[in-house]
Amino acid sequence: MAKFPEYTEIPLFPTVDVRIQFNTLRTQFNTESVESRKRKFIYPRRDITVKYNYITKAYAETLWEFFIARSGSYESFNFFMPEPELSYPSYAGEYVGAGDGDTEVFNLPCKNSLAQTVYIDGVEQTDGTNYNIDAGTGADGADRLEFNDSGMVAPSDGAIITIDFTGTLKIRSVFADDVLSLSIFRDMLVSCGVELRGLLNQ
Repeated sequence: MAKFPEYTEIPLFPTVDVRIQFNTLRTQFNTESVESRKRKFIYPRRDITVKYNYITKAYAETLWEFFIARSGSYESFNFFMPEPELSYPSYAGEYVGAGDGDTEVFNLPCKNSLAQTVYIDGVEQTDGTNYNIDAGTGADGADRLEFNDSGMVAPSDGAIITIDFTGTLKIRSVFADDVLSLSIFRDMLVSCGVELRGLLNQ
């Protein structure tokens, strides 16, 4: 999977606005009935706006080439939140994936992570006994969760894996737009920002 260009490729610090997206189905049969609500997303998605205070023509074209290579909104990629100036933020209950009874290795939604706690169907697991975390060996440098040591068991079919951690968040994304020109794209980078639509971790 590809990775949205980071500071090493675009030596500018972007402003990143993250919006949490829930999807709730609300139904009310008449004005006197109690409203019924159902969550369509068990885990929220994060939509992102990436904006630069300024950007050179060359760096804008690097991002444009990345957009072209993804075929607009067709191909997903990993977006890593910018490195903080001070301490890393903490996250709780982040979706890792669903077990199938065979898969033993999962990409985590983080890198440079510390203080990790892994859960399977809400039950806390024991590091080194039930799982291991291998730093930086997952997709695009993300951390990786492994159940492949002796005595460890792959998560059962349909089991939901989540994690608490402190570190850099990885958000699997696609571009929100399919139709753009280079001039509009360059303008968006420094005016309203380029929109990314968040997906579940993989």
